[in-house]
Amino acid sequence: MRIIKLTLGALDTNCYILYDPDTKEAAVIDPADEETKIIDTINNYNLKVKYIIITHAHIDHLLALDKVYEYTNASVVIHFDDKDALNNDVFNLASFFNAKSPLKKADITVKNGDILPLGENTLTFIHTPGHNRGSMCIHTDNILISGDTLFNLSIGRTDYYGGNFDTIINSIKKRLFVLDDDTKVYPGHGQETTIGYEIKNNPFIR
Repeated sequence: MRIIKLTLGALDTNCYILYDPDTKEAAVIDPADEETKIIDTINNYNLKVKYIIITHAHIDHLLALDKVYEYTNASVVIHFDDKDALNNDVFNLASFFNAKSPLKKADITVKNGDILPLGENTLTFIHTPGHNRGSMCIHTDNILISGDTLFNLSIGRTDYYGGNFDTIINSIKKRLFVLDDDTKVYPGHGQETTIGYEIKNNPFIR
């Protein structure tokens, strides 16, 4: 599996494109903003986008959703607990940032442990509530896309709707820190890290 990182929008949100190099099937994860950059990347790599995956329903991860969906007609995937927040200006913080929610609704809702095929690979969804109720991570090969749950030497904030500090710590310890130490972590903001590095060094998790 290959991964492309695009850092987009006013909050420098990371959008990732996962793709199978043999079949060119792809998933766009968190279409944060600047849809032209996302669409240009899809075209430059000649990708066939099968899914648009939302790690959690916060507006800085959603601003380009409608445009990317219109271009790709891919299935929109979100955790079951965030399916209503996806289009709710209050729950997804659109009203807080003076923005508008996407019109597109989810096509596929997943729960912890669910798997979807992508090319010759599979994507496993890990429910990691705490940043909000429906936060989830995507695991494939030696890659973890962690949304706003786990960052390089940090964790997602828990003071928005649906957030809870004890819950996010439990999610990280019980569902992420059980992965192999050399698992590469691609967060929703900032630079990459590994599970092993965070186990040893993350100051929020002791």
